[in-house]
Amino acid sequence: MSPPAHLQVTHPADLAPLGAALSALGIGLTLVDRDLKVEWANEQIRDQATELSCGGHHCFVSLWKKNQRCADCLPLLVFRTGEPQEGVRERARPGGEPEAWRVRAVPVRDAGGAVRWVAESFVRLSELVPDLAGGSRRFAAETAAARGAALVVVDGEERIVSWGPAAQAVFGYPVEEALGRRVDLLTPEDRRDEERRVAAQVAAEGQAPRFETVRRARDGRLVPVALSAVALRDEAGRLIGRSCLIEDLSALDQLRGRVAAQEQLLAHITREAADAILAVDAAGTVTSFNRGAERLLGLTAAEMVGRPLSRLLDDQEVARLLERTERRGAVRGVRLTLRDARGEPIPVDASAAALGGGAGPAGGMAIVARDASGRERLERQLMRSEKLAVVGSLAAGLAHEIGSPLTAISATAEYLLLDARDEQRQELAAIVGETDRIGRLVRDLLGFARSTPRPAQPVELGEAVERVRGLLRIPAGKRRVRLLRELPPGLPPVLCDPDALHQVLLNLLLNAVAAVPEGGRVGVRARLEEEAGEPAVTIEVHDDGPGVPEALRERIFDPFFTTRADGTGLGLAVCAQAVASQGGDIRVGTGPLGGASFLVQLPAAPGAPAAAERAT
Repeated sequence: MSPPAHLQVTHPADLAPLGAALSALGIGLTLVDRDLKVEWANEQIRDQATELSCGGHHCFVSLWKKNQRCADCLPLLVFRTGEPQEGVRERARPGGEPEAWRVRAVPVRDAGGAVRWVAESFVRLSELVPDLAGGSRRFAAETAAARGAALVVVDGEERIVSWGPAAQAVFGYPVEEALGRRVDLLTPEDRRDEERRVAAQVAAEGQAPRFETVRRARDGRLVPVALSAVALRDEAGRLIGRSCLIEDLSALDQLRGRVAAQEQLLAHITREAADAILAVDAAGTVTSFNRGAERLLGLTAAEMVGRPLSRLLDDQEVARLLERTERRGAVRGVRLTLRDARGEPIPVDASAAALGGGAGPAGGMAIVARDASGRERLERQLMRSEKLAVVGSLAAGLAHEIGSPLTAISATAEYLLLDARDEQRQELAAIVGETDRIGRLVRDLLGFARSTPRPAQPVELGEAVERVRGLLRIPAGKRRVRLLRELPPGLPPVLCDPDALHQVLLNLLLNAVAAVPEGGRVGVRARLEEEAGEPAVTIEVHDDGPGVPEALRERIFDPFFTTRADGTGLGLAVCAQAVASQGGDIRVGTGPLGGASFLVQLPAAPGAPAAAERAT
């Protein structure tokens, strides 16, 4: 409620009924003469300003922080135009905080119809601005303070008419520099259209929803803010300005920056980690694939993202791992066997965690996998070393316990052979031959258990392969076995004992020639790989024979274990010992021809480029 557009009274006291009604609503009313002196005031004004007496200045200059004359003094405008006027003013009592007021001035005519006075009403904007959440009419400044924000009121001419301490703290302008200035004071040039859109939206819809933007401070800084606005209207519904709630997002922006930096660091660590890190969704589709996974499996992220994890792991294993992570939230220390780009099995120690936190339905899982090939190799070498140690102890004992009796038997047989009759000479010669054979076997066993590798040196693999192939031409030719060779150009030398490499290649190729049927195929191929960050050469001897059953693949390297009727069980044990002595590894699997595949990994000679460098 406010004074009507025009009033007519005989005496100022005639306004008492209207003044009382307005006072009950919290609206102050004064009657101002042409000298801008107060001739009458209602109780609302007198309660707020007990020292007020009629004849005082209409702006109550004694009550405000400073003597301030409005550039567009409303009573003066009414006297000049004879039309009602309104505006928003900010005032503060000495020692108090500034308050925003809506002021309305209407002409008051005397009995003769002349404009003799102006009725000026005052109401705090807190009584007009509804809470942005809707419903209550709490003071918007209190809402702003509770949200750590500044309340800035703009009139219909885009001038700032309310500027509190919070606004000064955010933008640095003192109240005397901000009041009366256009709101463009805060708006960067490239955001002027944005401010005009806010004004148009407020005029059309009554408010502008909260959005994030920037505004310029007094020192030129661009301050990140969240801005919302609500329309200010008079009782007739006319738009008189807008109240802008401005939240300083500087701290939030800094926090966002720190979070973004941490996310970038985490993403970099994840991307560059040596371990394979990949993520899959609830359907088992790969959604992330880091460089460690690329190096381990020989597949790129582009090849794997969007593909099912079953490309790397059996379907049953994928389903079991998803089920366990959904039920427990995380699982650790799981031994898995992944398939690389060539389909070769790679043992890994893996941990998995449900994406999104704890146990229960999740959006998939993250898997961290560490190559366990080195550990398995060490475990195999340790087991073989233990077995060889047993063989060494046995050989040493045999040499001690059998050596002396054999020497006596052989010497006696040779002595008897000197005077033996013809019919006895054959039997005695057989005794001498067999004792010599047993003696050589004991010496071989002892030498096998006590073998000491010679210093390693660079060896050209191509030359070593050709030398062994030359020795096998006759036995391979008799059975019409084809010897295939596939060595890439530029393959670096291997670092090993040449005799050890020769012995390994010869034993493996002889076994392969014996294993394939007549007319079969035996191949040798090699590739440059990386082992523990160092370049290594993997040599593969494969065939199209029956292969090695998976249950026997670890036992075939044991001394005296053989599947051939005429075998001694020492050939592959010798190979395993020779490879281990050179710092390498040997394992068996299924080759490209469908038969057995023996993989021998040896370190490359110093100066050889890593596999990743050669790929680029």
